[in-house]
Order: sequence, then structure tokens, then C-alpha cells
Amino acid sequence: MVIQFTTILFIVLCLIIFNIVPRGFRKYALLVFSATFIYLEGGVPGLLTLSAMTLITWCIGILFFSQDPAAASGRKPHYRKKASSEAHTAANAVTRTATQKAITFIGIALLALFLFGWKYLPWAALQMVGDMTGVLPEDMTFLQKTATAAIPIGLSFYTFQAISYLADLYMKKIEAERNFFKYALYMMWFPKWMSGPIERAGAFLGQLEQCEKTHPFEFDRTIRAITYLIWGMFMKFVIADHLGSIVDTVFADIPSYGALSLILTSLFYTMQIYCDFAGYTNCMIGISGMFGLDLTQNFMVPYLSESTVEFWRKWHISLSNFLKDYVYIPLGGNRKGEGRKILNNMIVFLICGMWHGAGLSFIVWGLLHGLFNTLSNLIKKTRASFLIKGNLGRFITFCLVSFAWIFFRAPSMEVAGKFVGGMIPGINPLPLTQGFAFVEDALMGASAFDWWIIAISLLVLIVMDVVANRSKSIPPEIIINNFGDFSRGITLAVLFVVVMVFGMYGSGDDIRSFVYMQF
Repeated sequence: MVIQFTTILFIVLCLIIFNIVPRGFRKYALLVFSATFIYLEGGVPGLLTLSAMTLITWCIGILFFSQDPAAASGRKPHYRKKASSEAHTAANAVTRTATQKAITFIGIALLALFLFGWKYLPWAALQMVGDMTGVLPEDMTFLQKTATAAIPIGLSFYTFQAISYLADLYMKKIEAERNFFKYALYMMWFPKWMSGPIERAGAFLGQLEQCEKTHPFEFDRTIRAITYLIWGMFMKFVIADHLGSIVDTVFADIPSYGALSLILTSLFYTMQIYCDFAGYTNCMIGISGMFGLDLTQNFMVPYLSESTVEFWRKWHISLSNFLKDYVYIPLGGNRKGEGRKILNNMIVFLICGMWHGAGLSFIVWGLLHGLFNTLSNLIKKTRASFLIKGNLGRFITFCLVSFAWIFFRAPSMEVAGKFVGGMIPGINPLPLTQGFAFVEDALMGASAFDWWIIAISLLVLIVMDVVANRSKSIPPEIIINNFGDFSRGITLAVLFVVVMVFGMYGSGDDIRSFVYMQF
């Protein structure tokens, strides 16, 4: 998704229609909006893929997990003989449970194979072509773009939603949704379609009745939505996109930069991906809030975490909870000894890395976090626990996370290796500050004015994150709850002007899309 004039026009049109249609038809209007948006952004293949997955998982729920009509009504079936009735009921229950278990396993396995096959088969094909031609996969620009374009937008996110639905049905956390249109809206709701959050069916479907009762432009709801939207746009357009232009410039020509420039670039990417993804989440929470729907908050100032374990409780929260509930705990969690706990932890982060993208660099990124988390869990039981506490813990955690992001950003392990090697003085033959100087009024691809924007906006972000962290909150909630009407109005007005004046915009391919769209 890119937020441009046509996107804003689409959302405004949806809001107008949403508030004038009869309330009983609102959920159907939202489904039409979502299907239309998915078609416009993802094309026919994207809409068909999501529609097929939606239909199949809904049918599984109806056929194998729907409550027995007699049981649902509270009536007991009549049998002439009580003993045979009880035996028959017990046998049916055992058979039904076994069938549900088998269907759940098959359904989840097929969804997982579908996701990882679609991601990794194109990557494997590129590797094979590279082996035969001697050309590195990262140099096959056309083939890379073709392979990436073949993957439907948002596939990783809505596949995990479908898996969570089947798993929750089996664990009896929810009942099968009988209304296909409501379930389709859960799967297709357009603000979360591309990059999440990974919503749970129980939480989302329960809001649809409340959504129908929403009054047009309620003051509190509108202010909340606008606050999230403006703060998200500030993070994305003012901070992430300015940093992204610098990061792209350096990654395109790594050998030309000294160790200091590369270290600074790694820190910039750390902030870029946070502002990009958290900015996206805040924008989508704001947009959904305008329609009376609350999405899961995905970020709780993660870079102020004292350990990587805490980091993953605050970063991409919906994914962390998914992996904990549907992978870590079913594997045994921490209930089967320390060795099994370490293995389960590494499996979870291996899956996490593979989920994000195809390639060895994503796998290394995931395993690094698995290693960091394992070490954090081991250290907290020793005298070295001071390493994961207080400001020292925050500093170490930030450095570890920043280092791992290099493998996430690099298109291959070869590029990641060059970047990491270049960060080390001595291995990098260039002077320490090579590239960290203005050439034709540009420093690392950015003008002096852009550097001022980056410095001031990062300062605002850090101050707001620190204040929010002390209150165990997030910046938009601080603005909503802790600012008075006047100060809140001034703050939002200033942020809006900053976004409009200093945000990075373009047209067509020049618009920088959200990073997590590629996953």
C-alpha cells in the first residue's frame, strides 16, 4: 500500500458510503470496499488467491467445526434406549474429535506448504539459474522482480490469519463463523490485508456488531483515529522515507564507504524499518478506527527494551503472539526441560526468518534472534544478568537488533558479508570516515536540509518514545490521553504541516511503498 491522493480519495469515499448506508448493511459495504481495494492493488491473482483461501477455510469451519444444531438449541436427541444412546453419542464424539484433529493438521500443513512453497520455490529457481550461468542471484534484477511479483501481496499475513482460525476452532477458542460475508471481511479487511496486524478471528468478528452501531464522526473516535493516522504518517513520510533514501544509496555502493558510514547506515536502517512498519500500523489503526474497528497494536516502543526477549514482546506483537501460541507452546514451550526449550526457541525463530522472506539472509536473521533470546534466558539466571537490565541492557539490545537488521536488509548473504566486513576498521581498507562528507551538496545521497529534517524528527520520536515507555504506553496514546484539547490540537496541526511540507512524496514508481509489503 502507498498512501497517495487516490488512496485518500478511496478512503473518503468509503467513509461517506459507510455512514449513509443502513447500519445492517455496513459490514457488507466494508467487504465490497475491501474486495475493490484488493483488486486495485493486487490485481485478479491477488484477489483470487485470497478469495480461494477464504472460501476453503470457511468451508472447513462449517463442515467440521460447526456446533451440532441439536446441541446448539439445548435439545437432547431422543433414543429408545438410554445406554445405546450414550454409547452412540460417545462414539460420535470420539469420531468427530479425531476427524477435526486430522482436518486441522491437514489444513494447517497445506496452508504452510502453500506459503513457504510460493516464497521459496522462486528463490530456489534463481539459485539454480545462478549455478548454471555463474551469475549471482542478486544480479538477476529482472528475474528477481518477476519472482517477487509472482507472490500475491500480503500472502504471509492472511495465510497466518487462516492458520490461526483453524487452530482456534480446533482448540475451541472460537465457534465457526456461519456468515460467510463476515468471515470474508475478517480475512479481507483492506487496512490489514497487506501488512497486518495478524488479527485473531474472535477479536475481529466480535467488533462487527459494534461497528454497525457507530455514529458518524463521533468526536472521541475521530480524534483517536486522526491522532494515530497523523503520527503514523509522520513516522513513515518524514522519518522512514528520508532515512530510506540514505540506506538505499549506501547499500547500492558498499565498497565506497568507510566503517563509520556503514555503522551509521546500519543504525539508520534500524530506525527506518521501525518507523516504516510502526508507521504503517498506526496509519491502519487510524483508518480502521474511522469505521469503528480496532486493530491490534503491533509496537510498544520496542527499541527501549532491556533484552531481546522483551524486544519480541514489543516488536511485531501480533506475529510474536502467533508464533508463541501456535508454534512454541504446541512444541512444548518451556515445559520439557532447558534443552528442549532452547530447541523450541530456535525453531520458532527459524520459522520467523523464513516467514519474512526467501533466502539465507532471512534465515540467518531469524537464527540470530533465536541465539540472542537463548542467551538472554540463560544470562538472567546468572551474575551477568546486569547485561539485560537498565540502560546497559537497552544499549546492548539495540546494538544486537541493529546488527541483525543488516542481514534482513541485505539482498543476499554475500552483500551482508560485505557490509559487516566494511563496518570493521582494518578489514575495510578505506579511511574510517570515507563517504561521510558532502559531495556536490549531498552527504550519503541526502542534502544538508534533509539531514536537518532527519535529526529533528528523530529527536521528536525519541523523546515521545521515552515518555511513552515510562507510562507503558505508545506516543499516539500519550497525545490522546495526556494532552489537553488545545495542546493536542496544536500538536496534531504542527505534525500534519510537517508531514505535508517535509514528507517525501512522488508519483507512480517514485513513491516509496511500505517495507513490509514485500512479505
